Formats: sequence, C-alpha cells, structure tokens
Amino acid sequence: MAEKRISNKELAELSYIHPTSISKLKNLDEIEQISGRVLNNLCSALTKAYYFRGDERIITPSDLFDYTFDGLDWNPSENNIQVDGKEKDIIPDDESDDSSGDATVA
Repeated sequence: MAEKRISNKELAELSYIHPTSISKLKNLDEIEQISGRVLNNLCSALTKAYYFRGDERIITPSDLFDYTFDGLDWNPSENNIQVDGKEKDIIPDDESDDSSGDATVA
C-alpha cells in the first residue's frame, strides 16, 4: 500500500471495511483469524486501487501475508507429528510397511 500511496480511507471506501478495522489490520504483527469476506474485499479493493494507479496486477492473499511456521513439534525424519500435545501418524502403519520385500526405505 505504501508504494502506491493508498490511504486507509481509500482502502476502506473500496473494500467496504470500516477505516478503524483497516487501521487495526495494518498495525498488527500477527493475525490469528480473518474471514474470507474481509480477505476477498481487501484483495479486490487493492486490485482496484493499483489499477487506478496504472498497475494492472491482481492482488491475492499471498501478497498480503507472510507465513511463519508455528513451531509444531515435528521431526521430518519420524513418521509422526505432535498436534495439541497428541501424537498423530503422518503415514498410517499399514501404508508405511513395504510388504513386497523389494525395497525398504529407512
């Protein structure tokens, strides 16, 4: 938004989201949850704002967020993952066993 000088007021008008909500979203370091409607409205509004400034890019959710791994207790060399303190198999035991005897992956 800053590179195209899109104000909170303009984004609020284009997205039909209250200016206070736009300000809160911009100032958060982490967003725990956002509705699909709000996300769609933001992307559509930013696409319009960029278009009005001569940039025909289409804004998608990946343009708005950076993903940060949440630190699940997981070791990729093991066949399970810890979720909410419970161990869950990634590959069920019956699928992880190679019964053909041709090859075994360690």
